[in-house]
Amino acid sequence: MATTTTVTLGGLIDDTLEMLYRTSERPFQVTVGSSALDSPTDTTLTVDDASRVQATDVLEIGDELMLITAKSNDSTPVLTVSRGYAGSTATSGHATDATALINPPWPRSSISDWIQRCFKSVMNAQLPHRVTESMTRTTDMQWVLMPENTMRVYSVRHMIGQTGRIIDIGGWQFEQDLPTGVVSTGKALRTPTSVENNDSIIVVYQTPYAFTGSGDAATIDVPIGAEDIPALWAAAYAVTRREVNRTDVDKIEEWNQEAAMRQGVNLRWARELWGEVYRRIDEAKSMQGLPKYRTYRKMPHLL
Repeated sequence: MATTTTVTLGGLIDDTLEMLYRTSERPFQVTVGSSALDSPTDTTLTVDDASRVQATDVLEIGDELMLITAKSNDSTPVLTVSRGYAGSTATSGHATDATALINPPWPRSSISDWIQRCFKSVMNAQLPHRVTESMTRTTDMQWVLMPENTMRVYSVRHMIGQTGRIIDIGGWQFEQDLPTGVVSTGKALRTPTSVENNDSIIVVYQTPYAFTGSGDAATIDVPIGAEDIPALWAAAYAVTRREVNRTDVDKIEEWNQEAAMRQGVNLRWARELWGEVYRRIDEAKSMQGLPKYRTYRKMPHLL
């Protein structure tokens, strides 16, 4: 089992925003006034300095975006907002004195999506989430039932009870796309005939990364050395709005300069961010001892 550390989604989002705002100004902010959003269905509020906002501006409170659709002419203007704007979710109310950012360039909801995208793509491919489990053969069948979310199997070992010696088992094969009427999960580990019904075997396999819990408090285990990679990847993606692969990092400055300026892309900064992403991936991979599976090939019979 890989050595891991636990990080929170909220912590990763904060780290990403810290990187992004390091070279740019933070957005203006206002404070929710006496007329607050007491529930997820409320759509009117006041703020301490209404002169800073106008209709069509976007407010961000927590992870929720709200579009201002109207502003009254009262001495204390009342703002009418559209809740859960741009794919964000109105999950709760927002009390008096809550801080609202005005037109944030990088909304927390978008950063959250990009961080989760990093886990689904780069982390699963480069720094797999490994699980070690003791399993036994399905009774009278020459296979072990694997969990439905198994992506690949790395190693199969057996510990001899009398001596405690750990030995590798050869001749196994991870089978997928099996009929669920026979194998309930559709995935099984085919074992050699040397594995008996009651033999306990140690299986190391990969499953997708998954957050536990919801919101900013959601947690996830990442390998040691990879704690900052999701935040770095999300920051780089926020700058370029696309993933730049390793071979294209050195070509970033060859992009059309005028198009980059129109989009507000700092080419040197983008290059540095993506370069750091891949350096950190290489460093984290060097700390992980992934088992190397060598395909078992039966020796031919010689006459």
